[in-house]
Amino acid sequence: MTQPESAAPDRRLFGLCLLTLAWSVLVLQAGGFTTSIQAGMAFLDWPLSNGSINPPGWLTEIDKFAEHSHRLAATGLGLLCVVIAVAHRLRETRTVVRRAAYALVGLVVLQGMLGGLRVLLDQLNIGGDGNVKAAAFAVGHAVNAQLTLALLAFIALAHSAAWHRAGRGEDPAPFRAGRWAAGLTLAVIVGGAVMRQGRFTAWVTSPDQGLFIPSVGDGVLWWVNLAHRGGALLAASAVLFFAYRLARHGYPFLRWASLVGLLGLQVLLGILSLRLYDNPHVRTVHLVVGAALFSSLCAAVALAHRRARTVAA
Repeated sequence: MTQPESAAPDRRLFGLCLLTLAWSVLVLQAGGFTTSIQAGMAFLDWPLSNGSINPPGWLTEIDKFAEHSHRLAATGLGLLCVVIAVAHRLRETRTVVRRAAYALVGLVVLQGMLGGLRVLLDQLNIGGDGNVKAAAFAVGHAVNAQLTLALLAFIALAHSAAWHRAGRGEDPAPFRAGRWAAGLTLAVIVGGAVMRQGRFTAWVTSPDQGLFIPSVGDGVLWWVNLAHRGGALLAASAVLFFAYRLARHGYPFLRWASLVGLLGLQVLLGILSLRLYDNPHVRTVHLVVGAALFSSLCAAVALAHRRARTVAA
């Protein structure tokens, strides 16, 4: 039995998802700051930190505080996601939404495993001349965090009034533009994760070359940075076109304007990251806003897809 399309949104599940989204932003911020200051190996063990949940020095030493607070916040997020899954088992009748809640727990468990492997397989633990294994798991950890947040945003959207009103006289055409925008944005996120986790980041640009051409580094380092910046411009164009399609086809102002606003803020933070390359807070906020943009974009695409299916039916 499936829930009728006209059923009212479940405010309790919606509120629980919003609370978890807010908490996930804290987790992402803590993780991004840890990476920005290169404190991911402040503790060589996992899941405990120096064998304890209250390791000495974590409240006074910035690297230990960043890493351990991230671990504690991530544990809290995992518990909240379990609560979401149980609550959907008890209250949600739509199969797709209920399965999405179960998948959310799976992604959170995977996220913890990727983070743990990033630590346990680090060069400091296993020795060797390179750190490819740890970097690979770190990239997976970073990208999976974005996917987890996007799935959580979809689950929250499924309990909103907008989702239940979908298909009432609005054109589904923007869905195709949204898929391209989401795909390109995810590709930029992957590139950014490779840069941050592989320490391929060349933040400095020279005044005569402007903001686009990296002026530090050569070889792979130079090309990875150039590709990330070029990809960001391409993805930004796709997001703007998607927002334009939403506006043209009568979607509410806040739905497409929020994408434009987040995109503008993300571009500004990207520029500041190049100019203030020694400031870890700017790079961390750049990461968080990028996640907010991607999650909002995925939610908008899911809503456009629902309208497309509703109109087709």
